[in-house]
Amino acid sequence: NPEITVCAFQPYQNTEQSGNNNQLKENLEKIVSQYNLKKTLCNWVLHPDYYRITLINIPNVPQSEYKKAVRWQIKDIVDYPLEDVAVDIFYPDELEKVLKKIYVVVAKASFLQNIVNTIQDCDLYPMAVDVREFAIRNLISNLATQNETVGLLNIVDESCLMVLVKQNNIRFVRRIPVGLKNIKNNDYNELIAELQRSFNYCQTELKQEAPVKLFMAPKIDIDLNKNMAQNIGKSLNKEISILDLQKIMSFKTTITQQIESSCWIAAGGALRKA
Repeated sequence: NPEITVCAFQPYQNTEQSGNNNQLKENLEKIVSQYNLKKTLCNWVLHPDYYRITLINIPNVPQSEYKKAVRWQIKDIVDYPLEDVAVDIFYPDELEKVLKKIYVVVAKASFLQNIVNTIQDCDLYPMAVDVREFAIRNLISNLATQNETVGLLNIVDESCLMVLVKQNNIRFVRRIPVGLKNIKNNDYNELIAELQRSFNYCQTELKQEAPVKLFMAPKIDIDLNKNMAQNIGKSLNKEISILDLQKIMSFKTTITQQIESSCWIAAGGALRKA
């Protein structure tokens, strides 16, 4: 297992105007100094507010030209000029070959450049700017046997992110617009209906397998975590385990539940293979 030498959480409230990273830089400089990280390689995982992932039909061009062509297909989901759009694409082979669909990741190029500049200004070497779905893939791929499909649910106040992975490839992504705020008095019906709809779409439309194992992102409130896993698992007729970082990697110092619930995405980013 990979070893994490330091796992720490630094609260940071982003109140800055777009393009002004002074606060972020100050926070990052403190961390670099505190843990003696100068000249260290850095993988950055974006907060979901700063990118979009969408499933689109493949453009009618050779595969090598997909990236250039998809820019015109995603213009309706961004509110900034096309010349400031950065795109990436990913797809399982059968999704592209049989169903003619690919996933597109869209972010603001100038924002990404600001992040890279900030990393460099803090004496770190930027290796990659990733999205959290890839960080999740890095984590749960380690919990599957070779041909198993596994999934993770990350339920937050406003939404639930579902990511399904097989053979180290993301097979399905959906951000469901139902979250903790919609769960009142242990009534999970709305969320479960959306999850079931997602599984059905994944199997019937995208021809992907249902997950053999499901994991749930760790929360500070252990009882809430267990309660959600039991209720949702029972309704979906699937066993749901709470993601345990210590089954995937070893830590030089003991980590608390609070650290694990705050840092699990960063840990997934650290597992990125170059």
